[in-house]
Amino acid sequence: MEDEKECVDDGTVEENKVVEHQPENEGEESPPPSRNKSKPSDSFFLSLKQLPLFNDEPKSPMESSCSSSTISGPEFVRSNVDNPLEVVRSYHEKRETKGTIKLNISNVSGLKTKVMSSFYMIANLPWRLAAKTENSKRTNNTKFFSIYIDCNPESDSTLWNCEAVVEFRLLAQNKESGQDFTRHFTNTFSFNSNNWGFPSFIEFNEIIDPEKGFIKNDKVVIEAHILVRNVAGVSRVPSFDFLTHSNAMSDGILIIEGTKLFISKQYLALYSPVFEAMFYSNFAERDKKEINIEDVLLEEFLELLHVIYPSHKPVSVENVEYLLELGDKFQIQYVMDQCEIENVEYLLELGDKFQIQYVMDQCESFLEATEMISVATKLVWADQYALSRLQHSCIKTMTKPSDIKALKATDEYRKLSDTTRAALLEKMFKVL
Repeated sequence: MEDEKECVDDGTVEENKVVEHQPENEGEESPPPSRNKSKPSDSFFLSLKQLPLFNDEPKSPMESSCSSSTISGPEFVRSNVDNPLEVVRSYHEKRETKGTIKLNISNVSGLKTKVMSSFYMIANLPWRLAAKTENSKRTNNTKFFSIYIDCNPESDSTLWNCEAVVEFRLLAQNKESGQDFTRHFTNTFSFNSNNWGFPSFIEFNEIIDPEKGFIKNDKVVIEAHILVRNVAGVSRVPSFDFLTHSNAMSDGILIIEGTKLFISKQYLALYSPVFEAMFYSNFAERDKKEINIEDVLLEEFLELLHVIYPSHKPVSVENVEYLLELGDKFQIQYVMDQCEIENVEYLLELGDKFQIQYVMDQCESFLEATEMISVATKLVWADQYALSRLQHSCIKTMTKPSDIKALKATDEYRKLSDTTRAALLEKMFKVL
C-alpha cells in the first residue's frame, strides 16, 4: 500500500520562519565522518549482493533523475559521543509513503539567514525543508544556495530510523527561460543522521539570474519530494481509501452524492446501531449491494469514516459540528467523545445525524476540556445534542452571579431551551 501526501507552505516565508541564531559552526567546514579505509574482502561484496538493495528492481523516477556525481551530506556533522550505541528495534514497516513539502522564499537576493518550512508529518515522522546560502571551504569559497531536509530533529530517541529518497526541486517560474533544477539523494535518517542535503545545491548567481527563470519578483520556490520506506521504531497511522475496492474487508457500498464508498458493514455496525439495523435487520437496504445515503455531504461523511476507522483521525474545529450531527444520526458515541477544537462542530452534527454515540462521546469529552470554545457556545451545543456532562461542566464554571449575567448578554443565550435557562436560574440562586 502506498500513501501520498502533499504539504505546502503557501505564500512567502514570514519572519517567524527565519532562524535568527545559527550554531557557532555555521558556514564553517565540517570535518568528514571517520571511515574505515581497510580494503573489504571479496566475501564482503558477495554478501552485499544478497541484500534487497542490489536486486534488479526498476528504479523510481525520483531515483533515476539524479547525477551520480552529486555530493550530498549533513548540514553539520553530528558526533556520536553522546550516543555511542544506537539501538533500533527489529520491527520494520516496509510500506512506502510519499509526501511533498513546498517552501516559498521571498527577498531571495538578500538572503542572509536560514529559512525553514513548518513541520509536516510523512510516514508519521515530522519533516521540515530548509534553505540558506553558504560560502565556505567546502563550497570552494563560492557562494552557493544550500538545501536540506530535517527528519524528526527534535526527538531525543535513538530507537528509530527510516530510509528515504529525497528529491529537491528548484522550480522554474518562467518555463520559457528554463526548466526545474533537481537533485536527489538516498539516506537512512536516524538520531545521528536527522539532517541531510546539498551544501552546494546550485550557485547563488544562477538563482538570481533572471535569464535562468528561477526568480520572479525576488522570490524562488523549492520543493522536497520525499519517498519514505523501511521505517523502524515508529508506528504508522493506518490509512484507508474508501473510494476504491482495495480492501478485502470491504463488503458493502454506500453511495453519497453519486460517489461509491467501499466500507465494511460489520465494522460500521459495531459503532452504529443505525447501520446495524440498516445492514442486518428487515430493512429493505439489507439485501441491496449498493445503498444510497441521503442528506449527507460526501466530504463530511468521509471525515466521519476516517474518525471511526482505526486511523482515528482527530476531531478538529473544522469538522466537529457536522461530526456531532452524524455521530448522533448514526448513534456513534466514539465520534462524539473525540471532537476537538478544529472539527468539533461538524462532528457533533454528523454524530447526531447518524446517531453515532462514539462520535458524540468524543466530541463531548473534548468540549469539556477545551477552553478555545466559549461556554455560551458549549451550552448551545449541549442543549442541541443532549450532552448532559457538557452542560454540567459549563454550569459548574459559573461561580458568581456576574458569570450568569454575562451569559445572558450573549446572542447564544437566546438559543438556549427553557430547560437550560431553568438550570441557569437555579444556579443563580445557589451562588447568590
